[in-house]
Amino acid sequence: QAVAVIRPLGTAYYHGSALPRTMDALANQQLRTLNEFQSNAANHAYKFSAEELAARHQGILNDLAQRKMAKAGKEKKRDLQEDIGIDEAALQAKGIHKLLEGYKRFRDHDLGELEDKMRVLANEGQEPCAMVLSCCDSRADPALVFDAAPGDIFVMRNLMNTCPEYKAPDQNHHGTCAAIEYAVTALKVPLLMVMGHAQCASAARALAICAKSDALPADARFMDRWCFMAKDAVCTVIKKYDPQARGRELELENVRLSVARLMRYPWIRSAVDAGTLEVRGSFFTIFDGKLLLLAKDGSFYNADDGMDGLEPVRANLLSHPLK
Repeated sequence: QAVAVIRPLGTAYYHGSALPRTMDALANQQLRTLNEFQSNAANHAYKFSAEELAARHQGILNDLAQRKMAKAGKEKKRDLQEDIGIDEAALQAKGIHKLLEGYKRFRDHDLGELEDKMRVLANEGQEPCAMVLSCCDSRADPALVFDAAPGDIFVMRNLMNTCPEYKAPDQNHHGTCAAIEYAVTALKVPLLMVMGHAQCASAARALAICAKSDALPADARFMDRWCFMAKDAVCTVIKKYDPQARGRELELENVRLSVARLMRYPWIRSAVDAGTLEVRGSFFTIFDGKLLLLAKDGSFYNADDGMDGLEPVRANLLSHPLK
C-alpha cells in the first residue's frame, strides 16, 4: 500500500503530459498526496516521521524544479528561478554533495570490510578475472551487475559499448583500443566480455543519424562520429526489422558487431586460438535486472538458465562474418 501511494509521485508527475501551471499548485497537490499517505500509514505498519515526509516532499519538488528548469530557455532562466524559489548555486552543488556523501559512507562502512583486500591490491597489483566493455550509461554498471569487488574486473566504458574496427596504430588517440590491448596483452585477462543494455540512448542516436545518410557532415559532433561506427549494425536491423522493433534489435546487434570486431584484433584472435582468452557478449535489461548471454549462433539466452551450450565465440556471427 505504501508503494501504491508513492508510485504516482514518481511517475505520474514526472512523465505525465500535463503538469500544474505553477510550482505552488504542484506543492499543494503533493502535500495532499503525502497527507493521504500519512493517514494510510497510520492505520498500517508504515510509519514515517514528519521529517521523513518533509524530506520526501522536498526531494520531489527539487527534482521537478530541475526538470522544469532544464526545459526552459536561457532567456527565461532567471525568472524561472524566482518563480520556483530554487537557488542555482544549491543545484550546482548537489552533485558534489552526493558524491561526498557516498565517499563518507565508503570510508565509514565499506572500507572496513575491504581494507585488507585493498592493501593486497596496492602491494601486489591487479589480476582481474575479466575485462568488460560496456556503455557509459549510469544505469548499467558492470561492477553492480556482476557484484564485483575491487580488482575483480577491468572495465572500459564508452557510448553504446562499441568496439571500433581494428586499424593499425596511427597518430590518433584510441582510448578503447588501448584499454583492450592493455587488458589482453598486459593483464592477460582470461575473459573479454561486451555488455550491452536496454534503453540505450546512444543506440537510438545511432539509428537516427545512420539511417539519414551514408556519411557524416564535416561539422559532426564527437558523439555523432562515435555513434556512426555502428552503421553496419544499423543497416542490418533496417533490412531485417520493422521500425517499431529496430531500437531493441540495434542494441542487441551492436553487441554482435562489437564481439565480431574484437575477433579481428590480431592479438585477441591469437589468444583465442591459443585457448587463453574467451570473447563473449551479453545484454543487461535495466527494467528487470536480467542478463542475457550471446551464443555462438548469434542468439541471446537468459544467464539464469546456466551456461549449457553457450560456447565462447570462436566462429562467425550472424551478420558480421570474421575476415
